[in-house]
Amino acid sequence: MSRKKELRKLSKNELIDLLLKEEDARHELEKRLEKIELYLKAFDNPHTPPSKQLKKNTQKTNEEDKENKPRFPGKPKGGNGGGVILPPPDEIVEHKLEVCPNSGLRLGKPIGYFKKTEIDFPDKPIKVIEHRIMRYVSPATGEIVFANINLPKGIYGKNIQSIVVMLKNLTNSHQKIADFMRELGAPSFSDVEVQNITNKFAEKLEAERNVMLEELRNSPYVHADETGFRIDGKNGYVWGVFTKTISILSAATSRAKINIKELLKNFKGIIVVDGYNAYNEFLLKQRCWAHLIREFKDYAEDNPEIHMQYIRLKKLYDDMKILNEKPPDERAIARCKWTLSDIVVCLKTIKKAKGLVTLIQNGGNDWFTALYYEGVPLDNNHAERELRPIVLLRKSIGCYRNEKGKKWIDNVVSVLHSWKLQGKNLFKNLNSIAC
Repeated sequence: MSRKKELRKLSKNELIDLLLKEEDARHELEKRLEKIELYLKAFDNPHTPPSKQLKKNTQKTNEEDKENKPRFPGKPKGGNGGGVILPPPDEIVEHKLEVCPNSGLRLGKPIGYFKKTEIDFPDKPIKVIEHRIMRYVSPATGEIVFANINLPKGIYGKNIQSIVVMLKNLTNSHQKIADFMRELGAPSFSDVEVQNITNKFAEKLEAERNVMLEELRNSPYVHADETGFRIDGKNGYVWGVFTKTISILSAATSRAKINIKELLKNFKGIIVVDGYNAYNEFLLKQRCWAHLIREFKDYAEDNPEIHMQYIRLKKLYDDMKILNEKPPDERAIARCKWTLSDIVVCLKTIKKAKGLVTLIQNGGNDWFTALYYEGVPLDNNHAERELRPIVLLRKSIGCYRNEKGKKWIDNVVSVLHSWKLQGKNLFKNLNSIAC
């Protein structure tokens, strides 16, 4: 029997009861859906970095688009090529023949050669070297003398120590690093040894980090951001301040403003930030337009009125990026300020845009600081990229346990990632300070 016939047999009161039950069930589903949406927003929201946001551009293209799209697009115009960069050879091996493999007759001198380059580890990556330091009797004083050579304090050499630090920086656990070193030929290498080596570098690199921090504090502008990182099971944060060539991190127990004030002690430049109020301690701030665009886009997705203002905001941002590459133009900046102010006026008429109005108004003139100072960016994307290694480390280890873990983040991760920004070779630099 069809559903329609069943309903016709019911009395008026029975139909009312059924409608009320269905209405209650619908309300319950709406509540559950709202909870699910709030839960999803914790993982995919305007503050989620672009690399971690859910993809929304996977719709199937029509046949006409498929025909017009090249199958192998290749690198874009202006690309500088690719491929492997071959270093100069450390060893040249000549492969010769004395007799012809086909006829068995003797061959004369070769008429030429072709090359095949191979990059590889040696057959035995880890070698054991016994240093015999000869002792002598001084003919003048009778004292025992011997050669003063630069050898490590322990049994593991500078190369192994440097590689251990680099492996840990790639978020590998102590156990995995120890397993790897044993496979390469260090039979008694343990996770405790990994800990000892990394702790030693955390102490050694503190002075280097302090020099970099002092240089950063004298920079015309810095990027700043923070991310959660638990300490022995309790809530904590890692703060970061960055320039184009320096990356300074600081593990802390809280998100209080005292942490960023201590990091940027006596800093007089511009700080590029998101909207967190801990940064209000600094006079010159540039609010991140990338955050604003993402926030605006999230509001605009299901609201045509907000979407119209979103289009205006993106156009304004494009205009500001052009202005940002030129000397300050007061009239052009004034037009940009008026446009953003007018967007706010329009948003105030839209009930669901209240959060956006508050966000923009809280930023005030900090949205335009970069237009007055040469070289200052309009977004804080650099800080998000530099905090990415900390996010990966957090996923790998969950939390750090003690002061030694803090020193690893503060000193080693800071210095290694600064060296990367400066284009320096990590292995060579670590090797030069190993002991």
